Formats: sequence, C-alpha cells, structure tokens
Amino acid sequence: MLSCLIVGCKDEDIRYSIERPDDTMHLQVSNEYVELNQKFGKEEAVTFSWNEVTNAPLDSKVTYYFKLDIADNDFGTSIDKMRIPAGEHSVSFTHKKMNALLTKWKIEPGERVTLEAEIIAEIEETDCYVKPELSTVRFDAVGYEIQPYDIYVMGTALEGATDPANALKMTEEISEEVYTWYGVMKEGDYKFILNTTGQSPSYTQGSDGSVVFNEHETGNETPFTINKAGFYVLKLNIEAGTLNADYPTTDYNDVWMVGEATPAGWNIMSSTKLTKDPVNQVAFYYEGLLKTGDMKFPLELKEDWNVAWLMPIENGTHEFGDNRMEHIEAGIQGHDYKWNITKEGNYRVTLNMYTMTIDFKLLQSIPDDLPCKEIWMLGDATPAGWEQGKEAFVYDFNVDKGTFYWEGELKAGSFKCPINVDGSWAITCYMPKQAGEDGKASLNMTDVQLVQPNGNDYQWKVEESEAGQYRVELNVLTNKIKFEKKN
Repeated sequence: MLSCLIVGCKDEDIRYSIERPDDTMHLQVSNEYVELNQKFGKEEAVTFSWNEVTNAPLDSKVTYYFKLDIADNDFGTSIDKMRIPAGEHSVSFTHKKMNALLTKWKIEPGERVTLEAEIIAEIEETDCYVKPELSTVRFDAVGYEIQPYDIYVMGTALEGATDPANALKMTEEISEEVYTWYGVMKEGDYKFILNTTGQSPSYTQGSDGSVVFNEHETGNETPFTINKAGFYVLKLNIEAGTLNADYPTTDYNDVWMVGEATPAGWNIMSSTKLTKDPVNQVAFYYEGLLKTGDMKFPLELKEDWNVAWLMPIENGTHEFGDNRMEHIEAGIQGHDYKWNITKEGNYRVTLNMYTMTIDFKLLQSIPDDLPCKEIWMLGDATPAGWEQGKEAFVYDFNVDKGTFYWEGELKAGSFKCPINVDGSWAITCYMPKQAGEDGKASLNMTDVQLVQPNGNDYQWKVEESEAGQYRVELNVLTNKIKFEKKN
C-alpha cells in the first residue's frame, strides 16, 4: 500500500499526483550556532549528517545530493549541488570555507545569519518513478573579517635569512591561499614558515615534489633547493599544495643613462652605460656619482635621440619616490618624463627589467660644507676639448675630505677646471695659483685658486712629453691639485 502512495507507473496516458516521500533521513547539524574563527581555518566548523533512506523500493539505487543557502531563499543562491560519494552520510565545512560562503552571500563579518541545508535523495533504477526525498535543517552562523595570514621564506638560499627572525615576508595574493615573493637567491635550500619566532609550523617539500604542511618540526622535513643563483619568482599555493619557482629572463641587452644628473650630461652619444648584473639575470646597475638634476635611460644611442626609453610613471619623480618605470617606444610624442635627483652623492642604481622597477641607493653623500660639489676638466688637453660639461670629476669618499678626482688621457695642450657649466663662458674655475706671462703653468704647480668670471685665465699646460693617462685629484678644502701619471 505504501508503494501505491509514492510510486507512479510510467504511463504517458495517465497523470498522477505523486506525494513526496516522508522524511526518513532526518538531516542534522552538529551545531545550531556556529561562530567562525580564522585561527581554526582548516578545522571543521560544522558537520551535517543524515540517515539512510528507508522507504526506497528494493533493488533501487539511491544517490544523495547536498545544498546550502541562506534560509527562506528557496535555495536560489545555493552552493552548487554536491553529489555525495556512495556509502557516505555526512558532509563537513571548514571555518575558512564557511566564511568564504558568507562573504559570497554578502553577509558582513560579525553579522548573525540563518542558513538552511538540504539533503536530497534521488531514487533511481526502478520501474516506477519515485519522487526525491528531502530533508532540511536550519542553523545560525557568524563570520569573521579576514586578517592577513602571514607566511615567510627562509633558508641558506636567501642572503641573511637563515634565522627565522630574519625570514622574508611573502605577499598574500589570495587570502590564506596564494603567496608570492621575488628576489635574488643563491645556491642553497629554503622553506616557508608561519612566524618569525621559530621554524614550525612550516611548509616543505613532499616526496612527490608537492608542498606539505608540518605542524611541528621533526628534523625529517625536506626543504626546497636552488641549484642556480639568480633572480627567482616564488608562487606558493598552500590550498593546492603547489610551488612554482620561476627563473625569468629579459630581452633587454643594453641600457644607458643620460641627463644633467649623470656624468654624460645631455650628450646622448656619451651616455653612461649600465652594467649587466652578474647574478641577477634581469637587472642592470650603475654605481657612482649622481648630481642634482634630471635623468632618463636610453636603450640605444642615436644622434637624433629617436630611441626607445625607460622613464618614470610620473614626470619629475625623485630618487626615493615611486619606483615604477615604463618602456616608451621610439617616436612617441608628448611623453618625455624624467627622474629628478635631489641629493648629490654616490649611488647604486639598479633597474629590474622583470618587475620594471628602479632602486636608487644612496651610498654616500658629498658633504654640504664644501665650497663646490661639481668640477669639470675643460681644455684642448682633455678628450672633450673645449666642449663644456663632458669631463666631470668624481668625488672620492675614500681619501681626504674635499677630494675630487678625474681619470683619463691628457694630451699636449692646456686646461682649467670650471665648477659650473651652462654653455656660456661666464664660468668660475679652479686655476693654477701662479702662471707665466702666457698664463700657463706646469703640472708642477699644485696650488690652486678659485677664480670668478672675468678674472685671470690661468691654465695648466701639458707638454708633448708629458701626455698620457692620468689620475688628477683636486682638493677644494686645501686648494691643492695632484697629477699622477699612469703610464
């Protein structure tokens, strides 16, 4: 008689009104109120369980499906219907998963909401259609506001990060799931830790190369390894248990710098070439003096300046401002952005062609109490002749205070040392303190004087027999100059 109430024969000529079977599953929830906590993210927050259907016809097949939604929503925004594996009569959700669902349903953190779960029993492989049996249960839940979940990388493959206290923090790209870090690594090993006070909990390498979680340190963990030093991009997915350690390359071959802040000034054909980093395969660097003023980076050298460039995102970005840069193709009009160096000194400038960033590291700054901070060589004895602004002295931080030096070839001829170059000849110069009637002094004259425009025009004279490679040092505090011939 029971089967007559819930079963209808498959006859297209007859319509039956089939009642839904009584609930024999009695869906239950482990807690009628669930307060979610990020600290217990991977632990079970709530479990649903049910009994096996008892009113299914003999020899039929029963498949269970689970749904979950905000109560009184007719399951219109339910999670995707979950098929329950055969033989199982329960399903659980972690704190993290439940909180993600509340976020998806736009439930504010701390807000109490009533949810409704449903188990559906579909009865198949029968001669007669049996309407699915349903069982529902309600419960309340409160979510949390997601706080950063920190992960750090440490090991011998990272400079200075062999101790947890010095471990490097990764960037949390997807909360509690995907983390990234990039930088220079050397040959060695590394692993991931959750705090800087100890080496556990940690993530290390599984036997199949996957990422495994270690609650406690046992000494049997297998770290990840770096076999080739260079710049790496690490992408750790703790949810999927995967790690990608990429070794990127760059298509950039040469980079120069030009501008009033650089030794070349605005002479593009004399631009200073950066050095390709021997370890970081995507970086170029320059180490030396930068003066105050503007600068930018050409990617080739042409007299007409019609070349591609590396420029800042915003014009006039100072050396410690926005570190982003962009590639500007040759011929683009209306975009001529430059960096502006505000403090003169010795810098290490590093360009990373993968991240497209620039780093200005001030190594030492020229003292502020010097009578001048810039000096040039000017005269037909120098490689640039009488062209202003091409032969600059460099401040020497390793010798007596106030010492600038210049290195290069001195030919037969004469020269003086201006402290300002602007294209005009109203320039202030360091000159010999004494000279002959022709205004020339030998290289033995080591006393100097600073002469204002329209003053004496004394110059040092290089004889034919004296020509060669020199290091010239000029101290602006002692007013002494020294000529050291190298060959």
